[in-house]
Amino acid sequence: MSKDGFGTRNHIIEVAEAMLSERPSRDIHLADIAEGAHVGVQTIYYHFDSRNQLIAEAQAAIYQKLTEPLHEYLILSEAALVDEDQPAFWSALGENVKLAWAYGHAGDRWKIPKLLIDISSDAKTQREFSEKLELQLERWINVIESAKELDWIDSDVDTYALITACWAGSVGQAIFAYSSKNYYTPETIQEFFLGVVSKR
Repeated sequence: MSKDGFGTRNHIIEVAEAMLSERPSRDIHLADIAEGAHVGVQTIYYHFDSRNQLIAEAQAAIYQKLTEPLHEYLILSEAALVDEDQPAFWSALGENVKLAWAYGHAGDRWKIPKLLIDISSDAKTQREFSEKLELQLERWINVIESAKELDWIDSDVDTYALITACWAGSVGQAIFAYSSKNYYTPETIQEFFLGVVSKR
């Protein structure tokens, strides 16, 4: 595909992203996206196999932008390990957990579950998305294992359970946000999480 072709494809995705910020995916039609992108519907079909693929790719792009701060905390955690800076490590890990939980306390708390459903509607996009998550997961595994080697985290802590609990915060917390029986703020979850895993 030519450079111009990639530019058109990216532009179509950006228009779909903008529309997804205004209304649910079920209310967005290819004709709407074509009009917004100033292209024909046939041009969309040239670049995408289906409406599902376009919506899935747009949602994957939204997820990437939404979770970019979480990736920054991962980088900070890795740097803290290299520098053997324990306070910086706990700060980065704690802020990561707090932010993941915060996604369900602002705006549309179902945003991440809904976009994950849209991503899963296209097999190719789901596969590519899962591959990227696996790379992030591997990095987090290395972070936790390295912290154990430095005796910052108890060696008996189950690394995979710890990471699963941390990652699940960005999805599962939507269920409990604003519950009268089970209400935790991002700050209380952060405090609990660090209290459980740290050897401080």
